Amino acid sequence: MKKLIILLLPILILYSCKDSSQNGFTVSGTISDAAGKQLVINKFSSTETIHLDTILLDTTGMFKFNISASTPELYGLQLDNEPAQILIIADSLDNITVISDGSDFRTSYSIEGSQHCVLLKQLYDKLDKEYVKIDDLNKQFIEKRENADMDSLKKAVQEEFQKIVDSHKEFSKKYIDENLSSPAIVLALYQQFGPGVPVFSLNVDRDYFEKVNTSLTELYPNSSLIKGLNSILEENPPIPGIGNFAPDISLKNPEGEVVKLFSLRGKYVLLDFWAAWCKPCRLENPNVAANYNKYKKDNFTVYQVSLDKEKEDWVNAIEADGLEDWYHVSDLKYWQSEPVALYGIRGIPANFLIDPEGKIIAANLRGTYLGQKLNEIFGH
Repeated sequence: MKKLIILLLPILILYSCKDSSQNGFTVSGTISDAAGKQLVINKFSSTETIHLDTILLDTTGMFKFNISASTPELYGLQLDNEPAQILIIADSLDNITVISDGSDFRTSYSIEGSQHCVLLKQLYDKLDKEYVKIDDLNKQFIEKRENADMDSLKKAVQEEFQKIVDSHKEFSKKYIDENLSSPAIVLALYQQFGPGVPVFSLNVDRDYFEKVNTSLTELYPNSSLIKGLNSILEENPPIPGIGNFAPDISLKNPEGEVVKLFSLRGKYVLLDFWAAWCKPCRLENPNVAANYNKYKKDNFTVYQVSLDKEKEDWVNAIEADGLEDWYHVSDLKYWQSEPVALYGIRGIPANFLIDPEGKIIAANLRGTYLGQKLNEIFGH
């Protein structure tokens, strides 16, 4: 269990007003059982880690750093080049005291001088408890797997794991809502239960990312920590969903002519993502063609975006599958194709049905579902 907690990196959010004669913050304290080890303070940004200062600890373990700061930023205390660090968000005029143990530096610590620290420890103490539950689930799975139906066991464990995740997410939402003036909530957004298992998803929980960004940008507009969150939102625009207007796509067709999705306004358009190398896409193409032929007289067309890398493969697949009658575009950039990010595509085939006004009215209509939806619209 200790290893799991270490991976979480205790996050310390610190902010308080002290003597106005100070030019920055101080972080001091004692690291016991660490004589002869180096204690480093680093500053983090979204693009780099900056080494600020180093202290060689003596037998007393006492240390003190004086760091210039004018707005809340993210820092880390690192003991002897160990990869995991105690992270601190400190502002000008903060006086922070950290007490820790060199043998368990990242987990055995106490801190004084900041209410934000108390808030953040509440968050991560709760997360640690959830990890204990997950660890128990893993143990139960190992104990029962030899004498149980594996499908049923996996389903039961997954359902219990999801309950833990969902419960902590609700706790975290309340935590954010109650502390919108604290930089601690930025780190709350970045919690994970492990690689690929975030507590908050930018696509699903964008409202919380936006809420945090709006509140803290107003309070700390010059903080690179907050600017980093702002950049994440700017670089990852909202994925369009049903009821949203479909973003424009402007790519070249096989003849080298630019064809804009917006040029098809006034028609019902099936925006379809596919590739010659994608077997499920090729199997779906006859269904797309059949529906196109049935409804093309009813103001319906298809705009296919290919994720191919080679033009020859793309063009040959269009001809082989009989897709010549509608619109085809590609930048031949595979998964790096710009519309992939714009529409949040994670797998193909994927499609969006767009009405004459440009609004998305359905998504991922495959097999009989495409025909059913078009029949619902056109009545035959």
